[in-house]
Amino acid sequence: MRRVLAYLFGGIILVLLLGACNAKPVIDGVASDKLRLVWNDDPTTTMTLAWNQRWGEGVLYYGEDPKHLTPQRPQRQVHYRGMNNTFARLRNLLPNHRYYFQVCTQGQCTPLSYFKTAPVGVEPFCFVAGGDSRSIPEGRIRGNRLVAKIRPLFVLHGGDFTKHGDAHEWQRWLDEWQMTRSDDGQMYPLVITHGNHENRDHLMLNRLFDVPNPWGYFQLNFNLLSLYVLNTELEPNVGWFDLRAKGEHPNEIYQRWDEQTHWLDEALRIDPHRWKVLSYHRPLRPHRASKPEGRLRYLDWAPLLYRYGVKLAIESDSHLVKYTQPLKPDLLGEEGFVVDKQGTTFIGEGSWGAPTRANDDDKSWTLASGSFWQFKVIGVSASSLSIYTVKFGDEVTPYDPKEVESLSAMDRQANPLRLPAHLDLWRIPNRGTLLELH
Repeated sequence: MRRVLAYLFGGIILVLLLGACNAKPVIDGVASDKLRLVWNDDPTTTMTLAWNQRWGEGVLYYGEDPKHLTPQRPQRQVHYRGMNNTFARLRNLLPNHRYYFQVCTQGQCTPLSYFKTAPVGVEPFCFVAGGDSRSIPEGRIRGNRLVAKIRPLFVLHGGDFTKHGDAHEWQRWLDEWQMTRSDDGQMYPLVITHGNHENRDHLMLNRLFDVPNPWGYFQLNFNLLSLYVLNTELEPNVGWFDLRAKGEHPNEIYQRWDEQTHWLDEALRIDPHRWKVLSYHRPLRPHRASKPEGRLRYLDWAPLLYRYGVKLAIESDSHLVKYTQPLKPDLLGEEGFVVDKQGTTFIGEGSWGAPTRANDDDKSWTLASGSFWQFKVIGVSASSLSIYTVKFGDEVTPYDPKEVESLSAMDRQANPLRLPAHLDLWRIPNRGTLLELH
């Protein structure tokens, strides 16, 4: 009898085990999260949508009519930093159009959102420019919430997204980026700049944002402006030793740098835009005494900026705030610059949630400097560039983004350069809140 019971008991256990092996897994939580938009190509006709695919196979649905969306399977997926980073590259879009989208997996869909493509002709627009969002989530979140209220055409990030670039930090950063989504579902594309805290892997931004050039420099052409994104970490004896690809010999450190500078020279030479703007991480002349001067980037880039009429250079890295007067490179001037009306205005330097630092290295040609959390709102029209610095406190100064009045989509459409009421704008001594370039 004991033997019979043992066989029966064993058979029951076997059936239960086989049933467990064949059962469908129970899946908890959302299938897709950490959505982000990126501009890596023509901003009037393309958009890259990226997300983390937690389980299953997600499909992007998009279109001008939210009730009739077209499926688009992603072209790329890479497992990186604990996420299945999934990329759907949209092409042949119409300029200045609204496109709705959501990612669906086995009937489960993300909330319906939308983006806008860039305008053509002479229609003005504004964008947000800031960098160094690492380290202190409170400051980063304040800025993110303001993006949702300002409704820029895009956000230009100057690098140093996180402190270490590890899985935990990136997942948190991307979760917090969802706060830039406006109440009506509008999301805003990123334009990505490589910073020194991305040096652990020279493909980091490619694997997270699908940036097509693994060395991090490229050009985007808008209707009124050409934007050049450069990589200061390619500079020899600056970030190259950490950034170089595995197997590349240190004796070849100048190769990547020279390739970038040659590319910039050739691109600027044939650029017909009136407004040429640069974004890069490390300043040519930092306004922080502990930061080393940019030797090679000054020698190689400053003459090109003046020769080809680059009006604005946006810098990060130092975790402070500065405007310069328009500058021309001159070895007899202070730190290699003199004031010239036809020169380049340099603004920056980061401070979107990174620890603030003292602005202790002003020059005779510095227009203004400060130390607080901030980013720029830059308005682009056919006749001018209008620059505002938006303050959002610091480690000890409280700030509540809820006090800022949100712009609606109709507000932004009616006036592409309008700012929300109650923004805390930095006042330049004897000049007010507006820095305008003509």
